[in-house]
Amino acid sequence: MTQTLPQVGHEHHERLLLHVDQLPVVGDRLLAESAAELRADVDEISAFLTGTLVPHIDAAEATLYPELERMYQNRHSMSPMRREHVEVKRLVTEFAKLTAEVDAGHLSLGRTLALRRVLFQLYALLKIHLAEEEVYLRIVDHGVTTDVADLLAAAMEHPGFRTA
Repeated sequence: MTQTLPQVGHEHHERLLLHVDQLPVVGDRLLAESAAELRADVDEISAFLTGTLVPHIDAAEATLYPELERMYQNRHSMSPMRREHVEVKRLVTEFAKLTAEVDAGHLSLGRTLALRRVLFQLYALLKIHLAEEEVYLRIVDHGVTTDVADLLAAAMEHPGFRTA
């Protein structure tokens, strides 16, 4: 049975949120544990951000947002969501730069606080953004034909969400 667009989107968001919900947990642990103890967590977050989250953003930009703009008859109706994507990608880049010091096995207090700030900013932004996307998915699903919704659902599949 083919899943509806909201079902596909919700499944993706649930999987994203499993990782997103870990961001503040790791952020808090930065104050209590050594960089070496956090290495695996930092690697996991990095893999999630670059291998799952960014492809999800790119898929939404290429599939859902153009359809929503068509439905709203306004090329800029998704501008706030697109700006949030830009900010998420900026934070992903900042995270990568800050974690270079974790590779050396040491985090200065300044880097620790900066890394915590990035993790908490990503967490807050993504919690709100993903909730907004859930609403948009339902709007698209109700505003397009079944064939178009099925095509959009299939297009939302990307490497970060393909299952064996």
